[in-house]
Amino acid sequence: MTREKSGFINVDELVQQVSLDQVAAYYGVALPEMKRIGKEVRMKCFLACGRSEETGDRALAIQVDHPAKIWRCHHYGCGRGGNLVSLCDFLKPGENADGKPRGERFKEILADLRAIALGEVREVVEAPAPEKEETPKSKPVQNMPLARSDNERARELINLDEKLVVDVANMNPKAASYFRRRPFLTPEVCRRWRMGYLSRDTGGDKRGGTMRGQIVYPMLSGDGEVLTWFGRDPAYEEKHTQWDQAGREGREPEKFHFVKGFRRGIELFGQHRLGEEGFRDKTKNLGLVVVEGPNDVIRLDCLGVPAVGLCSNTVTKEQVQKLADFTWDACGGQVTLMLDCDPEGESGAKQALWELAQVCRPRLAWSWEMHGGKFAGKQPESLAEEEWEELRLFLTRGVA
Repeated sequence: MTREKSGFINVDELVQQVSLDQVAAYYGVALPEMKRIGKEVRMKCFLACGRSEETGDRALAIQVDHPAKIWRCHHYGCGRGGNLVSLCDFLKPGENADGKPRGERFKEILADLRAIALGEVREVVEAPAPEKEETPKSKPVQNMPLARSDNERARELINLDEKLVVDVANMNPKAASYFRRRPFLTPEVCRRWRMGYLSRDTGGDKRGGTMRGQIVYPMLSGDGEVLTWFGRDPAYEEKHTQWDQAGREGREPEKFHFVKGFRRGIELFGQHRLGEEGFRDKTKNLGLVVVEGPNDVIRLDCLGVPAVGLCSNTVTKEQVQKLADFTWDACGGQVTLMLDCDPEGESGAKQALWELAQVCRPRLAWSWEMHGGKFAGKQPESLAEEEWEELRLFLTRGVA
């Protein structure tokens, strides 16, 4: 009979002996409020994954009764997931391995789990408090426009839209299908918003390499300068369906791709329009409409609706401040929330209502139950003209 090697640790058995509460307590993390939904518990994400903005209160889903404690983060653009070992990687002090610990990091986490199973308490060595000294106030965090970047390759991306394809006849089948399902994305609209499809075959021009094969959008500053370009996978729905049918093993497919290091939580898609002539007047009766993604903003613009996008289904404090500053000056602090009318969008809307209500006057354009449930499952980008007209009448009722 084969004998196990000395020091062998059965990871599966070890994980089964440890609870989420024990792990959180061991690493000194306070768990947020939990909501039981079927086999899962949902809560605000508390993992140290480098995220700069808060999540909704149901972003993190954990199967606490599962032997491996399977988890998944549903925060917009995240999709990380795994088992208790990967969760520990995001909680243990030190540089994480993005939920895939190997080598010494893996061994250290297993040692932690064994200590937790034995009821040991982690010794926390606090560094001596530094002597107080006056330090200059730090400058607010900002994204540098590409034109002023120290990186020459970044500066070359200012006019990346010149390479983007906007005629479906010149796109590959998946990209062409993406645009045909969104008929409002005409070549004229694409050029106005400086977005389009970046072909994988770009000849000798290597600009925008990480965005090839994606639908590309610009994030512009309030002054209209290009801060970054980001991509949307035209095959995302297909990939996500396959991942879902395969039991959600591995990392969730990426819907939007942002350049590493870009702080999207301090920007609003479409913020360059806030200072345009006539934009402010459109907000007088409706307020400023806040949506999730870039296509939502573009579709509403085609319908004459003043909107900006969070590029997320939750709002950050920086975005809240921008919205408050503009709306109090333009339309009496009125913000109209129109996040996707689905469970994730509604969860984000609750978080946004709480944050915005502290500094301005937010309201909902729709919800799963409002309007007799007519708009359940809808996204702003899928609105027909007559549907928007119904919403407009509801939002402006009683307004002279």
